[in-house]
Amino acid sequence: GKHHSKIVALHNRLRSWVSPMAANMQKMEWSLELAAGAEEWAAQCDSGAPPLHLSSFRHVGWNIHFSTHGVASFTSAIDSWFNEGQHFTFSTGQCQENRTCKHYTQLVWATSSHVGCASQLCLKNNSEWNIFICAYYPGGNWEVNGRLVRPYRTGQYCSLCTSSMSGCFKLWDHIGGLCEVPKNPCRMNCGKNGHLNVSLCKCHCNPGFTGRFCQVRCSGQCVHGHFKEEQCSCQCDIGYGGSAPSTCLCPPFEC
Repeated sequence: GKHHSKIVALHNRLRSWVSPMAANMQKMEWSLELAAGAEEWAAQCDSGAPPLHLSSFRHVGWNIHFSTHGVASFTSAIDSWFNEGQHFTFSTGQCQENRTCKHYTQLVWATSSHVGCASQLCLKNNSEWNIFICAYYPGGNWEVNGRLVRPYRTGQYCSLCTSSMSGCFKLWDHIGGLCEVPKNPCRMNCGKNGHLNVSLCKCHCNPGFTGRFCQVRCSGQCVHGHFKEEQCSCQCDIGYGGSAPSTCLCPPFEC
C-alpha cells in the first residue's frame, strides 16, 4: 500500500512539473493488474517479452530501468525517466540524437491514467542487478507516420480536461493541476432511484420515488405535480387536482 502510493504520488508530482505546462494531463492511479503484469515480467529478469495477457488492457506501455544492486530505488528510477525530458524538444516532438526520451514521454503521456510497477533482484554475469518495471495504461508513445504524437497538449493546467474528468487535482508540491474524476462535493448519494444535482446538492427522484435520498417508494404517480418530500401524497401543479390520494390528473372541479 505505502510503496504503491509513493510511486503514484511521484508520478503525479512529475506529471504536474512538465514544461511547457500541460492542459490535459490526467491524474494517475495504481492498478493491481498492471502491477501483477510488471511483476511477472520483472521475475524473468529481462529474458522474455512482456506479458501479453493483461486481460482488461489492450495497449500497455512499459518503462524499464536496470541498475547495479543497491544503487537505485524506484524513486531514482522514475526520476531518471523524467530527466530524459532534458533531451526532448516539445515543440518538435523530437529527442536529441543518440539519446532516448521514450521513458520520459511515457511517464508524461497525458492519457495514461493507470500505473502498476514491480522490481526484482537479478543475477547477471555473476553480479547482482535490480530491475524496475512500470506498466502504463492506456500506453503512450503513439506514432503516426513514424513521428511521435506529442505526449500532452499545452496550455493552462486543467483547461483541456474531458467532461468525465472535469475535476482538477493539485497538491502543494505540484506546479500544474491534473485532470481527475470530480469528487462529489455534496457528500450524499441518491441511490439508484434518482440522480444528484451537484450544484444544488439535491436529489431528483425517478417517477414513483420521493424522499431526500429518493428512498421512499410510492405506488401512485403524480401526473401533473410532484410528491411532497418524504411522503407519497401529491403536490399538484397549479390548475390540477385529483381524487384522493391526489394524483393531479385533471383540472380542479372536473374530476
